[in-house]
Amino acid sequence: MKNTSCLYSVLIALSLVSCQENTPKQMAGEQASAPVAQTSPAVKASQPAVQPKALAEFDFTKLKLVDVIDCAADNGAHELRQFPDASASEIQEILGKKCRVLKIGDAARYMAYKIGAGKGLKPKGAYVLAIDYPEDKPRAMFIQNRGCETGSGFATGQASGDTIIGKYVNNNPESLKYPLANEYRKWTHFFYLHERFPPFGTERHGDTLRSMTPYQGFWLIISQTDLNNDPLSAGAAVAKIALYEIENPEAYDVKINYPPANLPRRHIFGREEMADGVVAVPHGQDKPQARGLDNPNDWFEMKMKNIRFLGMNTFSKDLLEFGHNQGWDPGDDSWIQASTPQRWSQMVETLSTKYKDLYVLPYYEYGGATGKGQVGYRKVVQPLSNKKGMFSHIDWIEKNAHIDISDPDALADARRMLDATIIRYKDKVKFVGAWIRTRPTQMPVSFSDMTLARFAEETKVKVTREQLAADKTKLDAYYKWWFEKRHAFIAELAKYLREKGVGEDAIVLLTTDTSEPGRELPGNVLVTDDIELWKNTMDKLPKKRTPLSYDQVVKDNMYGKELLKSIGGTWGEWEWQHSCPNADPANFKKKDGTVVDYSFNRLYTVSAPEAFDAFRCGEGLAIMRHYTLNENMMNDAKDKEIMGYFCSDVDRAGPYCMMAEARAVANGDPRYIGYLNGNTMARGFPQYVRAFNAAFLALPALPSKVIANAASDPEVVVREIPTGKDGTYLAVVNTGFSSKKDVFVNIPKCSKLLDAATGAELGMTGGKLTVSLYPGELRALCAK
Repeated sequence: MKNTSCLYSVLIALSLVSCQENTPKQMAGEQASAPVAQTSPAVKASQPAVQPKALAEFDFTKLKLVDVIDCAADNGAHELRQFPDASASEIQEILGKKCRVLKIGDAARYMAYKIGAGKGLKPKGAYVLAIDYPEDKPRAMFIQNRGCETGSGFATGQASGDTIIGKYVNNNPESLKYPLANEYRKWTHFFYLHERFPPFGTERHGDTLRSMTPYQGFWLIISQTDLNNDPLSAGAAVAKIALYEIENPEAYDVKINYPPANLPRRHIFGREEMADGVVAVPHGQDKPQARGLDNPNDWFEMKMKNIRFLGMNTFSKDLLEFGHNQGWDPGDDSWIQASTPQRWSQMVETLSTKYKDLYVLPYYEYGGATGKGQVGYRKVVQPLSNKKGMFSHIDWIEKNAHIDISDPDALADARRMLDATIIRYKDKVKFVGAWIRTRPTQMPVSFSDMTLARFAEETKVKVTREQLAADKTKLDAYYKWWFEKRHAFIAELAKYLREKGVGEDAIVLLTTDTSEPGRELPGNVLVTDDIELWKNTMDKLPKKRTPLSYDQVVKDNMYGKELLKSIGGTWGEWEWQHSCPNADPANFKKKDGTVVDYSFNRLYTVSAPEAFDAFRCGEGLAIMRHYTLNENMMNDAKDKEIMGYFCSDVDRAGPYCMMAEARAVANGDPRYIGYLNGNTMARGFPQYVRAFNAAFLALPALPSKVIANAASDPEVVVREIPTGKDGTYLAVVNTGFSSKKDVFVNIPKCSKLLDAATGAELGMTGGKLTVSLYPGELRALCAK
């Protein structure tokens, strides 16, 4: 690392110059072209940016202020820790106000405050954390709230947010010219306080000692990665941190105004990956301070409360993680063992007595039963050519449970799992169905003798592994048969749920994307609307990515084409393409209870309508947002952890946190929106999340079409959903980066027009509705 300090000084200067050059244009409302949603293959030009006003959520004047930290002038009133030392941050005057800013460097940094000490914090009480930050330049920050053990973050402007060079995975980085507000904004987090917290850092495997109590307060850690991982960020900056108590949290639950009961409904749900260590206890141990709450079910109930607050309508819980039981009673430990067999039944009981409004969609990373000699451990799958008999180079994955989806025993085993976790409780809660996600080598394309024999029996074509490896035509025919068998496996499970009385519209949702970040584009790329800036930046970075034009990615539907590669790539001697077979949406076109989902995250993944069209299943379109974990990215210059185990989701700031979902509605109109969170779901700008969810769920889950020129602004997309006697619904979406004022929307002939999310009647003039929309806003209307 010769001349390292000189290198990073140059990069810091480049970052600051870039920020300063962009700011005057943004202040003048002359933002360069921002990507827009597409209603045709051609890329449309965007409109000049009009800065959105902040949408208020909480009236802080009516909330109880518990504690407040002036980060520029706290003078020791609150304990402050910094890394790597006390000079990690500095006080700067930004937009006429002083705030604390983390300096940019060649390693991660943090500033951490202990908040709420001696302030009478209430265990299991509801609170709102509010952080005032300047939105003046591209910035990114990660926020670890130890009071509820969440990790979340956000990015402004062209800052990438998620790390550019992930430690383990490709984070699919994207950098776009998001407008800056040029004023102070609030990041807010609604949460329920735990009974105990970590004294500072956390461990990954359930060994965290949670020795702090509410009386002592809890740590709030604000951090950033090294310069190579977000070179355009001007540093995490915070002016004020405030903690408020919510005395009546139920009053903030989103009231969902569903369509009439005879119309099908939409669903929003999510799965949290690195989260339940809070209530996990190491095997064979009973440490009183190992859990964040005495009763683990209290923690799961907090999840139910949180999704009500966010306006989500479907509760999900992972019942199998990499094939291992996560808290349900199998009735026979020789089939599947369970260390906490009553957790799921307790959750179901809580749902059935307190949260009857919520739907339920259990999640399974299924690879067969894990008992000795059971389906998952019969070693009935085999790669095509690998001489070691391994699909991948990861030993523990290869030793994990896996099934051959053409094996009748596997289908019987999966039905037994549904019996124990869904059908047993079908009269207690409203199940949407089952959500199955494949992990590496759990449901591989198998070339075992048994599988080849089934292929020969059904197709009357006998082949050997050697023949398949040598003949692409024969191999393609085998793939076709295998994917049809996988769909048949999922269809049989959906049929079983329906026959057993779960519901005539019960589904089985299949997630084939095994990765946390989601499917990636070819090459080591960063998608951007500013190629020259990123070329100049990458030239000076030790670890590089190739800038790729956002417009090119969208125009050529590059992402959509990648998703349609059911058999992906691999490397070396391994068979990752068979370990992780991708989606095959062409097999899911029948209305048979089967759905395969579409992975999304960045804006380039949601801006080509043809990509969504390919994934529209007979039961509707399902989209799945993949958050990358940013796992173990908070390290010092020697790659040592600086705050224990680290993982964090990242969203865009303000209204742009829902821009991807908004464009997905404009370009694809999904029925199901799912989230694969790296951590506990903690949305930092909940006002935009809640507004979108309320509008989305107010729309019926019926086919829609885009109405050309229905709005006076080309970036406002209007979708029409006819229902017959219940009127015509409209989804109105601002897909642009600018606020839209006084947009005219043509309304179908009707006697009255309602806001479908609230039920309020709306006034029209000459068959037109005048609306003003912030970026990414979705409005649901009903013309009767």
